[in-house]
Amino acid sequence: MKGTNGMLIVIFMFQIQQAAVCGTHLHNVSKFVQKWQVPVATAGRKYDFIYLVQQWQISLCNIKSCIKPARPAFSIHGLWPSTYSTKTPSNCTATVSKFAPQKISDLKDRLDMEWPSLLRESNYELWKEEWESHGSCSQAMLPQHAFFETALKLKEKYKLQEMLAEKDIYPFGNLYRLDGIIDAIATATGHNPQIQCSLYKQVPLLSNVFLCFDYNATNIIDCPVKKRCRYDEIMIPYYMFGSRRN
Repeated sequence: MKGTNGMLIVIFMFQIQQAAVCGTHLHNVSKFVQKWQVPVATAGRKYDFIYLVQQWQISLCNIKSCIKPARPAFSIHGLWPSTYSTKTPSNCTATVSKFAPQKISDLKDRLDMEWPSLLRESNYELWKEEWESHGSCSQAMLPQHAFFETALKLKEKYKLQEMLAEKDIYPFGNLYRLDGIIDAIATATGHNPQIQCSLYKQVPLLSNVFLCFDYNATNIIDCPVKKRCRYDEIMIPYYMFGSRRN
């Protein structure tokens, strides 16, 4: 009996020890789970990251009927909050503040140069559409003035033509390998872009470059893997096709 009691005591002490260990383990697991929970402030966010999209003006106006002269330069196409799913959000809320030109009056001269509408008479029409379609998704983070100012600052910081020139890629009408263009931008920024091309009479033209930024457009990040051009070589044209070259 005495030996039995001793054995029961040992078993009882072992169970207490195991309970303590399990309790500590569960506490650690609980802390781990809490650490990796999505913060409440970001749980309802409508997007994951932001595209800065820049278009090559000459390509645009070779493919579409522009009503304004195109320059051999990149200009802003849009600042687009996006998700890692297949669908890019737009017109995110019915309560979006309406486009108010007076709120960006101090930016107008820079916007006219860097974010022009080549397909419409009024640049304001384009800015209104971009704000109400895309700015509506990020307005909590980027109100109207900040939305447009951020696009201007990012374009100024990430100079695509200079990045390409560093790798001897110039808009002289030559064909360049698509992976070479991607590499030139990735080398300069440290992150992978997306390149979009459009076909003009069997000639693939570079049309848009997508750079990706975190949700508040502060830090550049790798763009999701997405093929927007199916050609191995593309052209960056300097002239409108059929125009007189001086």
